[in-house]
Amino acid sequence: MIDYGTSPAVNEIEVTLFGPGYGEALAVHLGSGAWLLVDSCIDPDANEPASAAYLQQIGVHAAQVRSIVASHWHDDHVGGMSRLAAAYPTAEFVVSTVFNDTEALAFLAAYSGASTFKLSRGTTELHRVIRGRKEVYFVLHRSIVLEDTLAGRPVRVTAISPLPSAFGRFLAHVAQYKAHKDAPITHIPDLHPNFEAVALHIDFGNDAVLLGSDLEEHSKFGWSAVLADQWSSNRRPATAYKIAHHGSSTGDHPGIWETLLQSEPLTCLAPYTLAGRRLPTDVDKQRVRSRTRKAFISSGATRRAQMDSHQLKRLGDICKNIGRADGGFGAVRLRKPTGESSWTVELFGQATAL
Repeated sequence: MIDYGTSPAVNEIEVTLFGPGYGEALAVHLGSGAWLLVDSCIDPDANEPASAAYLQQIGVHAAQVRSIVASHWHDDHVGGMSRLAAAYPTAEFVVSTVFNDTEALAFLAAYSGASTFKLSRGTTELHRVIRGRKEVYFVLHRSIVLEDTLAGRPVRVTAISPLPSAFGRFLAHVAQYKAHKDAPITHIPDLHPNFEAVALHIDFGNDAVLLGSDLEEHSKFGWSAVLADQWSSNRRPATAYKIAHHGSSTGDHPGIWETLLQSEPLTCLAPYTLAGRRLPTDVDKQRVRSRTRKAFISSGATRRAQMDSHQLKRLGDICKNIGRADGGFGAVRLRKPTGESSWTVELFGQATAL
């Protein structure tokens, strides 16, 4: 079990990124004990949502969590999301406006049944939360997610995506996969690239943080379109950035670094490793390092081969609570007191410099 130490001071900004080889989650301290949680993944040691395990360990009460944002529905971003939402019942639950639509909700429902559970846990998690909550808040480009005065300064969290054009594209896409009566569902559709994700800008009055989600590049729906919008380009340049889409080239755009970020920002990302695909690639890492010398990754993206089933059974006959000694899980924590110029970086578990 990772020892995370103590909670941030009232006047400290904090961004903590959790991630194994597959999955990511963020916990953000906005000041005065108020927290924002973005996405969810499972802490393999605690066997619960990583953000919840973290906040419990550092002594944060459930009522201090103000908002939970599910940036999009992909499995690696909503692992355990229904449990996370249940742990913080007073927090506002925020999701992309693409799901504020009858056909989109039908899509979630169709791929959330018992017969499709293994096909996409992401749709199952979101469907549980959206159906189980009395209120769900849907956001898109320019939406205010949270606004308050904390630690004596104004704090505003805004969504810089998805764009209205991306909303329409997503609905047209999911309509192709609408379930038909008596027709078996044999696979989860591939809806890449990702233009419906909620990327967030957090303005602290004299500082800013950018959380890139998994938003990808496209002239009409993605980063190019976001950057072409004057409102977006007028946001306060951020000193810290959760790099979009696991550092891949498809989630990158020069304008992010030139317009939305200050020079040499502090950056962090979570890896993605599944079915032979690994992000970031070596080329991706080189590209990020060419933009900033201060880049960190939550895990080395090691997804070790599972033990042979016969060997596992033999161990199970003589042992209890068997688990891998190294699941590749780690966390990058960034902290900064209000008014300070530099961030403090702490690495936990398998987290390392990029």
